[in-house]
Amino acid sequence: MPVRLSAVVGLVLIAFGCAGQASAELLASGVNSVVRDIKRRQCWPDPFQTADRAAVRAPFCAMVANGWRRQNLLSDLHFQPQTGQLTEAGRLKVQWILTACPEQHRAIYVHIAGTRDETSARLAAVQQWASQFAGDETSPTPPVTITSVSDQGWPAERVDAIGRRMISSTPIPRLPDADAGGASAGGGNAGR
Repeated sequence: MPVRLSAVVGLVLIAFGCAGQASAELLASGVNSVVRDIKRRQCWPDPFQTADRAAVRAPFCAMVANGWRRQNLLSDLHFQPQTGQLTEAGRLKVQWILTACPEQHRAIYVHIAGTRDETSARLAAVQQWASQFAGDETSPTPPVTITSVSDQGWPAERVDAIGRRMISSTPIPRLPDADAGGASAGGGNAGR
């Protein structure tokens, strides 16, 4: 530190001792540059950490937003194909978004349909159900937005059918035969 300070003081004295105004300004700007660089080196990396942290967090914020968009998505499975009205699953999903979803993520996303008329019928059905369900003017209805993100889910009837078939195909529990002697359990002394 004393070496730097003496170099700066020396440069300042030379700057004031010069006869020409232009050379004094040049020397003063050089001294200012050296002082600025010294100060920057002393506080490095603190000025750059905030920007670096923000750059690292930005993709996570986008992932969270996309996750909530997928969670609050009403897909083709939530609407009746002919009328565009909400099915029972769709009404329950809107109800969940209005009541259980965190307030900062209360937005309803409607998957775009094949035609404009069908898409507008879906939007109208969702807005009507949301306003009926909310009913209270103190809690405004969340925004309803069209999106092209598709849901990769299955219809509830299909999931239910698979679950019921799995349960019906489960064998009846029974104890092993008494004459087997437990050798089939794998813990016996077979082969010794």
